[in-house]
Amino acid sequence: MTALDHTAIIISKEENLRFYVRLGFEEIRRIIRTYDTVIFMKNGNVVLEIFVDPNHPDRLTKPESLGIRHIALTVDSLDDVVKKFECEPVKKDWFGRRFTFVKDMDNQPIEINEICLKSEEDIVNGLESN
Repeated sequence: MTALDHTAIIISKEENLRFYVRLGFEEIRRIIRTYDTVIFMKNGNVVLEIFVDPNHPDRLTKPESLGIRHIALTVDSLDDVVKKFECEPVKKDWFGRRFTFVKDMDNQPIEINEICLKSEEDIVNGLESN
């Protein structure tokens, strides 16, 4: 395996794309089908495949169901994100990176991590000591 190709997200209405635009994503392709619209958005090497469909039920958050819990994005400055969005308190993860959670306009959790300049060896050693 060489990379994660893309992440698929379902949103209820097209205006909710604004959340991802505010994170720096740009639309690169749009496919209109009879039952939904699929919009590909890109920011750097990160690609989102966003399905716009108001007919999907809300996501269960408590209790959480099996499967993917959330996506996590990396940014240069977490402080810039905190200024733009309503976020949970900033914490440090197991690797010593600062992170927070924000919810998109459909209440989906998105983890935002600040870029970490530690070496891979430092990260592995930090994880082993926890």
